[in-house]
Amino acid sequence: MLPVVFHQGAQVTTGRSRRAPHLGLSQQAFGLMITFIGVVVLSFEGVLIRSIKVDSWTLLFLRGLLAFPGLCLFFLVVERRGWRKQVRSMGWAGALAAVLFAIDNVGFIYSITHTSVANTLLLISLSPLFAGLFTRLLLKEPVPRRTWLAIAGGSVATLIIMLGSLVEGDLSGTIAGLIASAALGGTLVVLRANPTLNMIPAVAIGSGLAALVGLPAAVPGSADAQDWMYLVVLGFFVVPVAFGLIATGPRFIPAPEVALLLLLETVLGAYMVWAIIGEEPVITTIVGGLILVAVLAAHSVATLRNLEGHGLRKVGS
Repeated sequence: MLPVVFHQGAQVTTGRSRRAPHLGLSQQAFGLMITFIGVVVLSFEGVLIRSIKVDSWTLLFLRGLLAFPGLCLFFLVVERRGWRKQVRSMGWAGALAAVLFAIDNVGFIYSITHTSVANTLLLISLSPLFAGLFTRLLLKEPVPRRTWLAIAGGSVATLIIMLGSLVEGDLSGTIAGLIASAALGGTLVVLRANPTLNMIPAVAIGSGLAALVGLPAAVPGSADAQDWMYLVVLGFFVVPVAFGLIATGPRFIPAPEVALLLLLETVLGAYMVWAIIGEEPVITTIVGGLILVAVLAAHSVATLRNLEGHGLRKVGS
């Protein structure tokens, strides 16, 4: 799941966001449209991963290997001019974001192959709350009370999910999901500290680094023709298009609006795996998931109302 951080600050307006209309749509409608498309595309990731029969290390290697050029191509198509300057300007902040995103990739693939897709998606959705906590600890920025309440509610939901993992015997996958979520939260903090950083190159480099992590234990020859078909769709289409569109969304709409749409991916992704593959979530996942989705939705709505109260119609992420 792509990171979105909740924060208040000065209005951020790029040259791109000043162009209107976009495809005949207002800036707000265009941002909602591309984010929604990205979320729907991303919801297919769980089904594709579950349909690929290779081991987790081979999956990590091949997914990253294919996603890296796909994301680079998306970046070049979107940016066209000035891409070299943007890549060079990333500096150490971009490198740190890439490493953290690689850790997220490793944790995500291990988690989704060692516990249910629903568990993994729910745990990844905690990343904005990790970002809020890290923002307070590392950047020393004040965290609103609503975020602390959301962190508390999210912690309760996570404990419920982990209790179910103890019963089901997939605790390692749940812990990997938490590590992935924390790494994603760390990525958000890097981006928060460097608001002009372009997300897509860091995501691409992070995917490449994740592929290198999986390389020593990977067995690409174990993938059959059907696996390769799913891998190509995942690496060349789903990951670049979904991540690229969702990363672009906050340029046009406030980050909390993007976060609300990302909740759809948490629910839709788990439902699709259930409906298509028949992977039914256990009761603790359902209970914890309902609590978590409610907590995150309430936090997003409260943040959005606060931004509107301050007259901020667009916040950079």
